[in-house]
Amino acid sequence: MAIVIGEMKENEATICAFIACNSLIGVRYNHTLEVLSSRLTDALKNNELLIVAKKDEVIVGFAWISPKGAFSSAPYLRLIAVDELVRGQKVGSLLLEAFENLTYHIGRDFFLLVSDFNEDALRFYKRHGYENRGVLPDFARPGITEYIMVKKRKADDI
Repeated sequence: MAIVIGEMKENEATICAFIACNSLIGVRYNHTLEVLSSRLTDALKNNELLIVAKKDEVIVGFAWISPKGAFSSAPYLRLIAVDELVRGQKVGSLLLEAFENLTYHIGRDFFLLVSDFNEDALRFYKRHGYENRGVLPDFARPGITEYIMVKKRKADDI
């Protein structure tokens, strides 16, 4: 069955937090279900943009988007997480595509951060046209470097 992308609802925050907590980044950053679920719920209440991917009506991934979160002017993908049971089935690609489509009108470039230990994510974003444009050592956690990943819009799209 097809993957369907839609807006996250408040009652879906906990399952999304569960998916993120069980991801490589969730484990490495010690995310807890209670705290992350609360952050997602707060983000929804503040009208931030959160989307889910569903397969057979079951949430299998989500993305947290800050439309002008990069330098207060460009789209920033705060968090993306895909259930480990469906990785490799294009869920992440569909969420990333939705991020770009939903924020296309805002800025000329798309931004996100990737932790240095997350080599699979780094390869994933590079396959989708993102380039490493800088590093932020110890930004999110001591001892972890974040790569600033940018995807430029085509000149004829600006």
